[in-house]
Amino acid sequence: MHLAATTFDMGLVKLFFLTATLCIAASCNKSESTTGKITVDGDSVSLEIRGTTPQAFSTASDAIKKILEAQRADSHAWKSSELGKINAALAAGQSAPISKNNLHLLEISKPLYISSDGYYDPGIGSLVRMWGFYTDKFPISETPPGNEEISRWLAAKPAFLDIRVDRQSISASNPNTQLDFATILEGVAAQDMKRIFARQQIQDALVTMGSDQFSVGNENTGVWTVKLKDPFGGDLGQIDLQGNEALFSSGNFNKFRVAPTGSRWGHVLNPHTGKPAQGSAAVVVLHSDPVLADAASTALMAAGPGNFARLVGKMKLACAMMVTDENELLITTQMKKRVSFFRDPVPLGKPIANGDHCGQQ
Repeated sequence: MHLAATTFDMGLVKLFFLTATLCIAASCNKSESTTGKITVDGDSVSLEIRGTTPQAFSTASDAIKKILEAQRADSHAWKSSELGKINAALAAGQSAPISKNNLHLLEISKPLYISSDGYYDPGIGSLVRMWGFYTDKFPISETPPGNEEISRWLAAKPAFLDIRVDRQSISASNPNTQLDFATILEGVAAQDMKRIFARQQIQDALVTMGSDQFSVGNENTGVWTVKLKDPFGGDLGQIDLQGNEALFSSGNFNKFRVAPTGSRWGHVLNPHTGKPAQGSAAVVVLHSDPVLADAASTALMAAGPGNFARLVGKMKLACAMMVTDENELLITTQMKKRVSFFRDPVPLGKPIANGDHCGQQ
């Protein structure tokens, strides 16, 4: 795979310096931190680590860079990669070799697919391509697929659980099967980064990947205050991330298609309708498991307001929230305790009780 130049810059700054897509704000701990940015193929990851040495920061950053580059080479669905070769073979009705990394993505996706009632479905790459959401350039203004094209896709919809793996070879009976693991790649990268931090004995850090972030810490480290982006503009509120928490979001903020009415169709697709998610403007999930948080934010966004309560129960999410297209709020009781709102969306029913904590391990 051809990778764009990878860059890394670091420097000592005060904690209140870092601002990312979700406007990362200052920690309550006023100690100095080291910040840096890693850019791979146009995407950036921001790091902020308290109480580390320049050498440890640099070593961790180099290791993270290698993880991101390997992930692109193996698992990017729409660029030159191993997964691209797999998809080409599946479309031709052929089998293909599959690496350990992509096999891991396939295996961890199965329970997430089941618990989400198929709203998290990495087997709908052909639908993603049909809607044009494989691009890096947004918004999309080209003509969207028509109802007949969508109906044909639904009639020949691939079944994710029908994908077969025989030793190190993957195949599928339906040529419409195309894999796209984009909705868990950042969660998996977060798990890998945590292992790097542990090896480097880094115990107090915040990592931001686009609209998602996770913290590394323990009961003795300070919190990281993160501002939540409002789907209607500005900031919706803020939340203090404690040690080892992942905050993942889905929404129509940046990646969207312009609908014929002039409204936004977000890039998250509903596998059951073949269309962009309807009714949900933004979803936030807080959990200790970044892979679950990543997949769940997509599943809840795709499922829409009517399925929110059921899916947070099935996916065992104690801390989740949704802002609807009508500026209504669906939220769990534990998430409500954690978020400080800057404005008040209209409550859509009472908060949902679903566990006593946000999934800390």
